[in-house]
Amino acid sequence: MFNKPEFTATNMAYVPYRDTEWGIRSVLDNFPEAPTLPALTRSMKHMLEGVPCLVFDREKRIVILDPSPGREEELIEFYDRYEAEDLDYFATTRDTAPWFYALLEKLKQKRPPELRWVGFQTAGPVLLADVIKQPDGNPSFNNETLRDILIKASSMKSRWLEKKIKQALPGVEVIAGLPETTLVNFTSAGGGGTREEIIDAINRGFEGLNCLTWIHCCANIDWTLLTDSRVDVINFDAYQHADKIALYHKEFKAFLKRGGMLAWGIVPVTDELIEKENVQGLVERLEQGIELLVSKGIDKELLTSSSWLMPCCDTVMMTPENSDRAFRMTKEISQIMRTKNGFVNS
Repeated sequence: MFNKPEFTATNMAYVPYRDTEWGIRSVLDNFPEAPTLPALTRSMKHMLEGVPCLVFDREKRIVILDPSPGREEELIEFYDRYEAEDLDYFATTRDTAPWFYALLEKLKQKRPPELRWVGFQTAGPVLLADVIKQPDGNPSFNNETLRDILIKASSMKSRWLEKKIKQALPGVEVIAGLPETTLVNFTSAGGGGTREEIIDAINRGFEGLNCLTWIHCCANIDWTLLTDSRVDVINFDAYQHADKIALYHKEFKAFLKRGGMLAWGIVPVTDELIEKENVQGLVERLEQGIELLVSKGIDKELLTSSSWLMPCCDTVMMTPENSDRAFRMTKEISQIMRTKNGFVNS
C-alpha cells in the first residue's frame, strides 16, 4: 500500500517556461512535497528514445513506425535490448530533456524537507500508439505487432525513469505518470481497438514498475477503461467533468476500496479561464464534486484521504505568468482542503 496523499498538490509535466530556472523554481515553490519533473518543450523526442524504425515526416507533421525489411537490424536490436532488460538503452538523454536532469540535480543539492514523492511523465502506450502512425497513416495501435513494440518501449522508458529518480533521491516515492489523453477516441466513430486490447495495453505499460502508477485523461471517457485497469491513480478534469465521474460511482467506489486514488484537476489551464477564477470559487466547485460522490455512497474519509490536488491539465498553452498563477492556486486549494479535512499541512 502506498502513502495516502490527503490533498497533496502536484503538477502535470508540460509547462510554458523556456527559462529552466524559472520552470524549476515555480514547480518546487508550489509543489515541494510532490513535484513532477517539468517538460520545457512541446516535442515528443524525449519520449521516443529507444523506439526503433521511426520516420519523422516533417511535411505532414506526423511520426511513422515503419519496420520495413531494410530496418530489420533496428527491430532485432530493440527486442534484444528489451529481453536483456537493458534499461539504459531506453534512457532519456540530457540532449532531449536537459530540464529533467536540472531538476534532479537541484533536488540532490538541496532536498526540500517536505519532499515525499517525485513524479515523471512519459507517453502511455495507448497514446503513443495512437499518435505514432503506420505507413498507411492509420494509428499503430490498430496493428498488433506495432502496438506491441510501442507498449514495450513505453514500459522500458518508464522503468528507466523510475530507476533514475530512485538512484538520485533514495527513499523518495516515485510517481509514474503515463497520460492517456486519446482514450476518448475509443468511443468515437473512428476509434480503434477493443476494450480488452486497451486495458491490456495500459496494464502492460506499467509492467516492471515498483512505484505509484498514474494515468491522466482530461476528456470525458468510459472511465471503466481505467477503473478496470491496474493503475493506482486516476487523474481527471474535475473542473469540467466531476458530474460525469459520479455516473461511475459504483466502479470508483470499488477502485478506492482496493487502494486506488483520485487526482482532482480543479484549476483551469487556459489564460481566459484562470483570469476569471479565484481560489474560494474553485474550493466550492471541488467540494461540490466530492459531495456528489459521497451522496452516491462513497465513504468521505476514504475519498478525501485518497485525493490529490492539481491543475486540470498541462499549463503548456498558458503564459508563464498564468502558469505560475495556476500553480499558486493549486497550492492554496491544497492547503485549504487539508485544513478543512483535518490533514496536517506540510
